[in-house]
Amino acid sequence: MKRIVVIGGGSGGVMFSNRMRREFSPDDVEITVIEKSEKHFYQPAFTLVVFDLDEPKNLMRPVKDLFFDGIKLVTDEATKIDPANNKVYTVKSGELTYDYLVIASGAKLLFEEPEGLKEGLEASKNVFTFYKLEGAIKLRDKLKDMDGGTIVSTVCEMPIKCPAAPMKFIMMAEDLMKRKGLREKFKFIFTTPMPAVFSREPYASKLISIFASRNIETVANFAPSEVDYEKRVLKDYGGKEVKFDLLSITPPHGGEAVVENSEGVGDAAGWVTCDKHLMVSKKFSNIYGIGDATDFPTSKTASGIRKQAKVLVARLGAEITGMETHAKYDGEIICPMLTRDKRVMFAQFNYEEAISPAIESYANWVLKVHTLRPLYWNLMLNGLI
Repeated sequence: MKRIVVIGGGSGGVMFSNRMRREFSPDDVEITVIEKSEKHFYQPAFTLVVFDLDEPKNLMRPVKDLFFDGIKLVTDEATKIDPANNKVYTVKSGELTYDYLVIASGAKLLFEEPEGLKEGLEASKNVFTFYKLEGAIKLRDKLKDMDGGTIVSTVCEMPIKCPAAPMKFIMMAEDLMKRKGLREKFKFIFTTPMPAVFSREPYASKLISIFASRNIETVANFAPSEVDYEKRVLKDYGGKEVKFDLLSITPPHGGEAVVENSEGVGDAAGWVTCDKHLMVSKKFSNIYGIGDATDFPTSKTASGIRKQAKVLVARLGAEITGMETHAKYDGEIICPMLTRDKRVMFAQFNYEEAISPAIESYANWVLKVHTLRPLYWNLMLNGLI
């Protein structure tokens, strides 16, 4: 029997484990998942909550209910990996030994920088983040109370989960105030540490056009250094300042501590260093990475994880059985961008090229707002699509 230990019970851990369980019986492969949280959140709908397009109660399920029978769930925190001895250390459960290790530990939000970010979020007066569900709810309520002012959406640094989400927010906020008849009383600003609003064509040109036509200002090459919620000023390292009445901020992201604590497994930021096509560690042949935890040069999205899970099961399955496989991850992701009420643009691309056209459509809206969540709970996590 081969022993597979999976660190993380988020999208990557669930999709991989359930797919692997369908391919191999418990008599052939033992699958153990280490996950510290008892709750699993459907994060792609956090932006929908902000605009009353979904209810918070629909976005959470117990982690224990997501896994197929025959998968062992250990509710604990992995603290360190010992690749030389094929061991994972945990807080409460001691050591777990593996033949193969899959790191699906995800990305953590870092609130210590920029200066004043943590204090601004705790005050909950004019600084919010929808990257946590409670933050999305607070931001929703704040938007309802506003009748004018400057709304700013800012990204602190890259990479982040769902890079299009901060753009979705500013476009939907502008559209919301327009539909409420208050557009002339607001100013909308998007700041990014990148040279432009988006990095891939044809979506970059389309977004630039949308922003220009709707008078949404873009401040590029803006890396926030300080959030002053009392003076309502966002400062960057180059000395630029942006004033706000409401700041929606995407905090810095980093890899989990278990990766940082494990020599040779990750890079300086805590991302698992893997071959971008084969998903195997660049240093350890029996360690694999999936999802937000990795350093793959593509967006961190659930759609990418779905593709990665198929490839990883094929590759690890071939490794276990001694068979050959040509399965490779090509970097494909699909990022739905809400641009205005009843319109969504899909940015679908891989490592090499764009796949979908830069078109806003109602059909995409139906898929994103009404269809993707049930697909996620019932099909994606179960490895059926």
